[in-house]
Amino acid sequence: MRAVSFDLWFTLIYEDEEDVRKYTLMRVRAIHEALSEFGNVTLEDVLSVYESLKFAREFLSAESLIKLVSLALGIKLSRGKLRELTNIYVESTRNFVPKVNDEVYEVLPKIKELGLKTAVVSNTSFSERGVIAMLKNVGIADYFDVVVSSSSLGLNKPNPRVYGYLVRKLGLRPQEILHVGDSCVNDVLSPLSVGLRAALYVGLRKGKDVTLCSKLDVPVLNNLRELLWKNLITRNTT
Repeated sequence: MRAVSFDLWFTLIYEDEEDVRKYTLMRVRAIHEALSEFGNVTLEDVLSVYESLKFAREFLSAESLIKLVSLALGIKLSRGKLRELTNIYVESTRNFVPKVNDEVYEVLPKIKELGLKTAVVSNTSFSERGVIAMLKNVGIADYFDVVVSSSSLGLNKPNPRVYGYLVRKLGLRPQEILHVGDSCVNDVLSPLSVGLRAALYVGLRKGKDVTLCSKLDVPVLNNLRELLWKNLITRNTT
């Protein structure tokens, strides 16, 4: 064992409807303000187009998203303006503070004390930079060596190429990495398919149906501290 990777949402951090509304408005207001120079674009117009792209935001880069939004509003951006607006969009959520799983404050320092690398692998509309900002806001960004965001990568779990990318970023063999997350498909089956180890975390999803994982010989964790208690991770001696 040389590394532990974690899913982001409902493993390290989590959100409710109010949180989603909050960061959505941060983004939409920033886009609206930036596009105001192009004429009569209303906040409602921007929100409507943004929400219509919900199905794709996990695998669209910030630049691609902004390009689609602007085109849908009848605006063709220059290359320079597109870069500028993309940066505004990414930076709009810099101060967003998600809810944090308190278990991480004990577990992450212990993992680093064992000499292991750590990573985040997330299906998320937040770019890698946006994920790092959120992790900074809850005081845990410095514990991670690698952050993989589906929207930055252009691929989302369970595509096994996501974990192939993680392996390359960590510079390790698949079997040296344990992935921990709350989805049987995204965080267990997918990493197992490319040779990683996996553990299913259900601590923030009480009562979640885990039938799909029932025939798999993988640990099911009710608390992230079980990574330590059950000796699922050990000191890296290499």
